[in-house]
Amino acid sequence: MDGAREHILKVVDTCEELDNAVQAVVSGEHEKAKQAIARLYIDEKAADNIEIQLNEDLAIGDLPSKEREDLMHLIKRMDHIADWSKSAVRNIEVIIDAEIEVPEKIWKYYKVVSSRILDASKEVKMCIEFIGDDDEQFMVHQRNVQRIEHEIDDLYFKVKKDIMMSMSLDPRVMFVMRDIIHAMENAADNCKGAVDLMHIIITANK
Repeated sequence: MDGAREHILKVVDTCEELDNAVQAVVSGEHEKAKQAIARLYIDEKAADNIEIQLNEDLAIGDLPSKEREDLMHLIKRMDHIADWSKSAVRNIEVIIDAEIEVPEKIWKYYKVVSSRILDASKEVKMCIEFIGDDDEQFMVHQRNVQRIEHEIDDLYFKVKKDIMMSMSLDPRVMFVMRDIIHAMENAADNCKGAVDLMHIIITANK
């Protein structure tokens, strides 16, 4: 679990840099956005390295196979949060490099989503802190993740609708913008998936 805590810290860092990148784009600070994207790539790689080490440790450890499998799935779920954050900024980088103008209204929706993903990742971190120690507090933070993920789901469909109805957008741009919001929605889904797995681990060990 110490390794899981180290891992989630890096995952939260990737979500923070995703939020920083979107905020910079909204403000028209494209160089600042690129700096945040560069930092995200470093954080995502660090999270990957921790995941690899944790899986190696679990493979040679003496945990029962079911517990080992559950923990491996948990680490993978958390790593997917960072993976999808990276996928989102890769597409943001495409928009920046191509100097494509996207309506500010759409970017502001993306900013709300990126901010809520950061909130969700921090709640996942709190779940890790309380797992096995304080079930009541764990449940509080798990419910927070579930609530945020539901909010992001609603925003996801609203943003997709606005993108499709924006006649000023080139179809190719619409495709990239759709990929960005899709990646962010998947990051949120994996926040929920991670805490749901933690709940399973808690229940199985009672």
